[in-house]
Amino acid sequence: MQENKSKSADVILGPVKLLINGSWEESSSGAVIEVECPATKTIICSVPRANFEDVDKAVSAAEKAFLSWSRLTASDRGRILLRIADAIESRAEELARIVAHETGNAIRTQSRPESYACAAIFRYFGGLSNELKGTTFPSTEDVLVYTRREPLGVVAAIVPWNAPVSLASAKIAPALCAGNSVVLKPAEDAPLGILWIASICSQFLPAGVLNVLTGFGPECGAALVNHPKVSKVSFTGSTAVGKGIIRASAERVTPLSLELGGKSPTIVFEDSDNQMVAQSVALAMRFTRQSQSCTAGSRLFIKEEIFDSFLEKLTTYVNSLIVGDP
Repeated sequence: MQENKSKSADVILGPVKLLINGSWEESSSGAVIEVECPATKTIICSVPRANFEDVDKAVSAAEKAFLSWSRLTASDRGRILLRIADAIESRAEELARIVAHETGNAIRTQSRPESYACAAIFRYFGGLSNELKGTTFPSTEDVLVYTRREPLGVVAAIVPWNAPVSLASAKIAPALCAGNSVVLKPAEDAPLGILWIASICSQFLPAGVLNVLTGFGPECGAALVNHPKVSKVSFTGSTAVGKGIIRASAERVTPLSLELGGKSPTIVFEDSDNQMVAQSVALAMRFTRQSQSCTAGSRLFIKEEIFDSFLEKLTTYVNSLIVGDP
C-alpha cells in the first residue's frame, strides 16, 4: 500500500487517489481538492476532484464486478468481510488519528470509538451473511411457494464528513454482504479515513467490487445519483440535498435509503436538576463531533421550575470545555 505523510502533522495516510476497478488513479481532469485540518487550518494533502467521466468509469467497473461477486456464496462473501474487520481492528489507532486530523473530532471520545466501530460493522455483516435466506411455505397441499433474495446491483453511497468512516462502513458492509457492488463518494473535506478503509478492503475484495470517488456534490455526487446503471442510492447528509436525491431517484424509480438531518429534543424534568444531567445534556449535543450529527441534541425543553438553575449548570459546564487539538 502506498504511504503518504500528512503535510501538517505526523499522521500516516493511506492512498490519496480515486479507487476505480482495484487501481488508484488521478481524476480524468487532473483537478484536485485540498483537504484541510480544521484544528490548525493547515492543508493535509490534496485528493483528486472526480467528475462525470470518473463516475462513469467507476460505475462501469462496479457493474462488471457485480456479475461475479453476486455469484459468490454468501458464506464466501462473509469470510472476506470478516478478514477486512480483523485488518481494520489491528490498525484502528492509525485510522482514529486520520479521522481526528481531517474532521477535528476528538480522538478519545469520538474518533477512536468510531474506528473500532468500523471493524465491528464489518464483523457483524460478515457473520450475518449466512442468514441471507428466503422463506418457504406450502400454498396448497401440492404447491410449495418460496422466495429468493437477490442483490440489486451497483449501489451508490454518499456520506458526510461528521462520522465518515463509521457511516461509510455502515453502507459498504451490508451492500457487499448482500452481493452488491459499491461506488462510494465521501465528503470532499473528509475523504482520508474512507480512502484508508478502501485500501484495506482492496486487499481482500476483487477489483471493482468497491470503488471510491472523491469530489464535489454537483460534479461527482449528482452524476453518481443520476447514473442509469446505479440500482440503489444510499445517502446520509443534509435534508436539502436529500430532497434533490429523492427527485432524481423518482425519475428512474431507483430504490433509495436516506438518513437526513434531525431536530432531536432533550426534555429535563423538575427532578433532574443536577450536574450529572447537565453534563449528559451537553454530551448529547455532540461537542466532540462539532455538534454536527443527526442525533445531536438541538432543542432543549426545561421545566419552568428549574429553568434558570439548570441552564446555569449547563452553561457553566459548556464554558469549561476546551477547544483545541482533537
